[in-house]
Amino acid sequence: MESHSELLSAKEFAVKHIRAIIHSGDLDEDGKLSIGALSEQLGVSRTPIRDALWQLAGEGLVTVSPRVGAFVRRVTPAEAKDIYRIKVAIEPLMAGWAAERATPARRTAYREKVQELVEIAHTDDVEKYIGCLEERRAILLDMAESAPLAETLSVIDGRVRLLRFRNLSQPGQLSISAGQHVTVADAVADGDGEAATEAMRLHVLDALRRVMRLAERAETAGEYWLSPGRVPGRAPA
Repeated sequence: MESHSELLSAKEFAVKHIRAIIHSGDLDEDGKLSIGALSEQLGVSRTPIRDALWQLAGEGLVTVSPRVGAFVRRVTPAEAKDIYRIKVAIEPLMAGWAAERATPARRTAYREKVQELVEIAHTDDVEKYIGCLEERRAILLDMAESAPLAETLSVIDGRVRLLRFRNLSQPGQLSISAGQHVTVADAVADGDGEAATEAMRLHVLDALRRVMRLAERAETAGEYWLSPGRVPGRAPA
């Protein structure tokens, strides 16, 4: 019988690999995630696979229906547009409040941490970049010192992960994103709430435009817009 720690480790392993499978688009046409097939593919028991799927459902990547199964959650262009418009409205608050409320030491440390994004961007490792970005974003949110803001963003974040991956998979986008985050971090480090707010607003607006461009191209081609083949510069899956 597997111990609690072994199950936890297996679950974390499963979450990482199932998330990578979803991002790669290496799935059946209906997007179904079979517990049995995943268990065999990853070499772990069904329990951590099931737990991993529930975690991914909480992140907004998967939909789990009892007696039906688990499926990759499909996001419509209209929903994506709404998500990013909400982000445009609230994420600038995060940057502005972090600049105004965090201590000078924390603001300086944040700028130093964001510089790592520039280094990772040069490697073109999208998964690693997103992991690093989400860690730094969590730090920025903590610096904003707002529980209501954190609760609101936790709902949005789960729905944006796949969108973020597709957006950042576009050629040259990692370097653009890193540069934008450096601009935000510089304003935060300077304690300039107004500049930090505006820098974050421009960053999210740019992401909105790029995501909508993906949707428009997919509509023209008559394909699901978040498939890997819709990322310009990448071969269709």
